[in-house]
Amino acid sequence: MTTKNISKIVAEYIKNDKWEKVEEFFNASEFALHLGIKVNLSDPDMPRCEISNIQPFHLGGVGQEFVNGAVISATIDLALGLTGLKYSKLGSFATCSLNIDIARPIEKGRFYVVAKRNRKIDKKVFSEATIFNSNDEPCVYASGMLRVGITNAQRA
Repeated sequence: MTTKNISKIVAEYIKNDKWEKVEEFFNASEFALHLGIKVNLSDPDMPRCEISNIQPFHLGGVGQEFVNGAVISATIDLALGLTGLKYSKLGSFATCSLNIDIARPIEKGRFYVVAKRNRKIDKKVFSEATIFNSNDEPCVYASGMLRVGITNAQRA
């Protein structure tokens, strides 16, 4: 199945408010499976991504007990990107900018990120996300911008 066909299928799920199918699609993706990310779209306006089984490859530095910044960035990027799902009928969408502020390290244990869309201006969606540790304490704040409505002609 081509990427174009997959996009059409996911867009059809979104159009018909079959968010559990969209969630299944992302949870079965190689990216989410490799990183151990579980996507939750029970509230599609506030997508949630969780890593509940921290593995050694999730940790940063040499022998540190904190989640690596690359894992933090990837999880936030996914969650923020999910705020663009409702605009999929306009075409493809992608993260254009991402600003991350790590207020405190994320220790071993589970963590989750909750994202929300703040506003849409023309073809730009502005969103924010917060990562919470296993004690439900905020640790990381992020803001980002997505470009929506990308057409095949704009990809070239």
